[in-house]
Amino acid sequence: MSKVNKAYSLDLETVRLLEDYCAASDNWEKTISRSKVVNDAIRWFITGDVAELVHNNEQLQKRFSSAMKKQHEQNPRAQRKWWRQLLGV
Repeated sequence: MSKVNKAYSLDLETVRLLEDYCAASDNWEKTISRSKVVNDAIRWFITGDVAELVHNNEQLQKRFSSAMKKQHEQNPRAQRKWWRQLLGV
């Protein structure tokens, strides 16, 4: 693998996150290269895995919503106000 040095700007919060992440690896008695972390993150983001995660999240939300609607249809007591359920009214 050839290495190319390029300069890119990162905001201060991102730099702090990167430093904290790499410093946490010292507990495992090995250090994680900041360059490797950034390289892997950019590679993961650009390869389209994010789009797949977004799609899976949308599908999960739809399934959860339909499951909750189905549950409320089966249990009419769940549609009452929470304080009425507590009082048994």
